[in-house]
Amino acid sequence: MCFSYEVSLATFVFTWSICIYLLNKKLDSYIKKRIIFLMLYSTVQIPDAILWKIKLKKNNINYIITSYIIPILLSLQILYNVFYINNESSKFIHLISLCFIIYLFIKLNGYSTQICNGKNNSPVWGSNEFKLWELVLFASLIFYPDWKLYLTGGIILIFFTYYFNTCGYGSMWCALANIYAIYLLITIH
Repeated sequence: MCFSYEVSLATFVFTWSICIYLLNKKLDSYIKKRIIFLMLYSTVQIPDAILWKIKLKKNNINYIITSYIIPILLSLQILYNVFYINNESSKFIHLISLCFIIYLFIKLNGYSTQICNGKNNSPVWGSNEFKLWELVLFASLIFYPDWKLYLTGGIILIFFTYYFNTCGYGSMWCALANIYAIYLLITIH
């Protein structure tokens, strides 16, 4: 989620460009999987840009993007990390992942709206801002078991965003995608 159509598109192009560049290097499979994860993570910017382009009007496009496309993309991030990157065998993690994926489809069913008009504004998926526990659980599932990345990237950004923005803190999705892309670009030789 970004705070404008242009920033959503720019984030998508920027992160994908870095990822494609990096994927053309000789890297170990785990790093390649993390790069592909970033591509999946930043793909959310396309439906976000469409929502901005239609000015968040309550129409079929908004409903389909909010109720189906976005939950599918979020679910794929969880599934990709838990089952593909980590090949997780814990039934407990499987159950939490499945429950949260179902929850995403229920929570986001409806239309995305714009709640505030500040500079950090973003579409609010399903007209219902994510609560802190939802953000923490989602971050846990997409970073599991990489606790270093989780603690430095996910939790710090979530708490910073959640407590310093009055609304529309989803716009930090762009920031995290861009920061992680730059981090990968700098650290991969």
